[in-house]
Formats: sequence, C-alpha cells, structure tokens
Amino acid sequence: MVATPPLKTLSSGPMRWVILALGAAALCFSNGVHASVVAAWVAPALILRFVMMSPARSGFAATAVVCGVASFVTFRGAIPMPDAEYAVTSVISGVFGAVPYLLHRLAAARLGAVPGSLVFPAANVTLLYVVSLGSPFGTWANDAYVQLDFLLLSELASVTGLWGIPFLVAWFGSAVQGLFESRAPRANPALVAFGACLLLALGYGAWARYTPLPARQTVRVAALSNPSTLSDFFFEGCPQREDITCRAEKSRTRLDTLFTMSKTAAENGARVIVWYEGAAQYDEGFEPEFVTRAEDFTRRHGVHLVAGALQVPRDPGARMTNKAMVFTPEGRLAFEYVKSIPVPGEPIVAGNGQVQTLDTPYGRLGVIICFDADFPALGRKAAQQGVDLLLVPANDWRAITPLHGEMTVFRAIEGGFSLVRSASNGLSIATDARGVRLGSNDSFTSPGAIMYADAPIAGHMTMYARFGDAFAALCALSLAALMAGAIGSAFRGRARRAPGSGDGVNAA
Repeated sequence: MVATPPLKTLSSGPMRWVILALGAAALCFSNGVHASVVAAWVAPALILRFVMMSPARSGFAATAVVCGVASFVTFRGAIPMPDAEYAVTSVISGVFGAVPYLLHRLAAARLGAVPGSLVFPAANVTLLYVVSLGSPFGTWANDAYVQLDFLLLSELASVTGLWGIPFLVAWFGSAVQGLFESRAPRANPALVAFGACLLLALGYGAWARYTPLPARQTVRVAALSNPSTLSDFFFEGCPQREDITCRAEKSRTRLDTLFTMSKTAAENGARVIVWYEGAAQYDEGFEPEFVTRAEDFTRRHGVHLVAGALQVPRDPGARMTNKAMVFTPEGRLAFEYVKSIPVPGEPIVAGNGQVQTLDTPYGRLGVIICFDADFPALGRKAAQQGVDLLLVPANDWRAITPLHGEMTVFRAIEGGFSLVRSASNGLSIATDARGVRLGSNDSFTSPGAIMYADAPIAGHMTMYARFGDAFAALCALSLAALMAGAIGSAFRGRARRAPGSGDGVNAA
C-alpha cells in the first residue's frame, strides 16, 4: 500500500463529521429515483473533504458506510429485490463506492496539484465502467443519468459516452479541495484546469444542441401505451392452461383493442406505429393468426408497424419469447427481433444481440427492447449500422417511472439518431439525436394514451459510435499510471529518508 503523507488538515475534531453528515445527506439524493443535479455535484466534494481530513483506514470505513446507506436509499423500491438481499447488495456497493475516495486519499498528495486531482475522477469512471461490464443491470446507477437535465453537459455523451459526464462531476469534487486551503487561483491550478475543461465541454454542448441543423425530413410516429382495460396477462379469466380456446379468445380480444388504437394512430397521420413490449400476447400456435392480421392491417393503412409480442410456448417449463415484429406497408413481416438481454429473473429466451434494420422511405429503422437500452453497446451497434430512427418497445413499473424511460435518451445522444420508446406501464418518450424531447406520455397519468412525435430521420455518426468506450479505457489506463507514479514517489521518499542517502538526495 502507498504510504500516506501527513496532511495539514488531518483532524479528529467535530467539523469533519459535520462535513460527512452533509455529504451523506447529499449523496442520498445524488442518484436514483429522487436524484438532484445539484446534490450529485455537491456530495462527492463533501465526502472527499471528509476523507482528506481523516486517517485513511477510518475514513475509508466511514465512507463505505455512507455509500452503502446511500445505495440502499437511492434505489429502494425501484429494483424488485427483497430488502434483506438488497441490503447485502448495498453493503457491497458501499465498499466498492468508497474505493475511489481511498485511492485519492492515498495517492493525490504525491502527484502534484493537477495530476493528483485526476485520481478521483479516473477511479470513479473506472469503477463505473467495470461495474457496467460485470453487472446484470448494465449502466443502472451510472452518475451520468442524473445529469440529463443539465442539457449542455449531457451532449458530451456523443463524444465520450456516459463516461465523460461522471468524470467531470467527480473532478469537480477533487478540484475544489484546494479551496479549503487557499482561495488564490495560483494555489489552485487543479480548479483552473477543471474549469477550463468544463467550459470546453459546455461550449461543445451549446454548439451541438443549439447550432441550427439543415432541414431534415421527419416521420410521424405513434407510440401506444397499455389501456386500463387490458390486463398485463392475456390469459386471466381462463381456468386452465390447457384451455386453448379460452386463451385464444383472450388474445383476439387483446388484438382488437391494439388494432383499434393503431387505426386511430394511422388516421391521425402516423406512418410508423410502435406497440409496447409484450403488447400482443398469445400461445405459440396462435402466432400465424396474429401475423396474418398484422400484415392485413399494415397493407390496408399503408404503415410500418413495430409490434411488441410475447409468445408463450406449449411446454409450461420452457421460456417465453419476448420480441418485436416489424411489418411493412406492403403487408410483409420484414423481421422479428428477440430481446437480447433479459432482466435478471425474466423467464424469456435471450436473443443473439444483433440489431436488425429496415430501410424505409423514412430512413433506416432499428429495434431493441426495453432493458436492452440500458446497455450502450446495443445502441452503438444500431448507430454503426446507420440507423436513423431507433424504436424501443418497453414495459416498466411505477417505481422506475420516469427514470428508466429518461435513461434511453442517452442512447439517442450517443448514437446520433432519433429514438421513440413505447412503454406499456411507464414513460413513453421520443427524442431527436441531440436529446431534445419531441413528445412523452406517462401511462400512469394517462393510461392508454397514444403519444405522437415527428421524428427527424437523418442519423449521423458520433465520436462515441465510432470509438466506443475509449474514454473509459483511457481513464483506467490513467488511473494505473497515476497510482504507479504515487507508489514511485513513496519509494523515492523512503530512499531519501534512509540512513546514508542524504548526499545523494542533495546532489539530485
């Protein structure tokens, strides 16, 4: 372990505990369903101040407790998990969440003002990136999602992906530490460097968001939400699974409602109609009847239909197929996309992870389903295939609304395409490639409403689509180099203090 130099601010007085308490309160509102943009910036700065005022071990332990409590509070109820299991997960999250603070505490003072200030943000992004690769929940809890309302900063996702945003938030926390010592600009080169980079990022955001774009063709898209008259399960009311006749009739009744809504959408000018995840529900043998009916509908109304569908196998022990079926105005089933990444515990087969596309008069369409959109790699695949409009059938629940729907806006910014999300229970949302909201509907407020949006169809290749998670990888490499530099500094310091080494040190 890197030896820790004595800090002038090291204190066992009550002030550091006051700072920790304030930081802990802010941290509980820095992410999750009740997140605040301001709290997300303030919390790391206060907690890092506490850590820098504390012995390394006790500071780490206290920070781990605070991070664990905040993890439990910020997403409690949003993730369907028993409290006991969720508490264990929160403890583990707390320990890992405290690691960037510890690394900064051990290494920053040995590296100089500006390099030292980079330890905390580099460690923070590295942790988020590693977690996203290994977690079954993808990028859930990534600090970038909190900053969606910080419009200019959110545009940075088109360059760095999610990773540049939490880097700047964390860098603010480490850069302002010098203000506790001196407010003179010359004494705070880290803060000056941070300020320059933040202004650069915001300048890019202003250019990307507000520069007038050339006139682009739009297509009117309609996104359906689940009417209150439709159950979440098509077979409710049928006494037995073997009662195929009853279950088929329930499926037909469900389709009657969906096609009636779709007819309304077509009459209101929609050329692309998106059903939510699992909208059509039926037993395996019923699918040909559904396909025939959908083909006839699109032919008669001259529309593209992206129909979320849930196919139930004959074998009760087999997994269901959660898919989106794309029909053309010629009355043809163009392709079907099977959900690539099931939610943990979801009893469905997993797709192959390949984003299929369809060329239309309105540009190139692509489709992914709900939880898939929590994994930027799938959105990036869509961008690399030249998608102009990404369509996302989805289904949420009240506790993650509107959070989960708003997360998908970043896929549009990262990929440089328009996006329309159609949610059964939750937030339906449409956005252009700059993250500008074109329409939205919360089904818990307006169940069964149809959201309309005129979506631009000219996609463009962003830097993130081209280079992927290069910024996150750079942060990991930088962290390794910074820690190596801190360790080298520690060894050199020990060598200078060793008996008989004074002449050599003075000569150097």
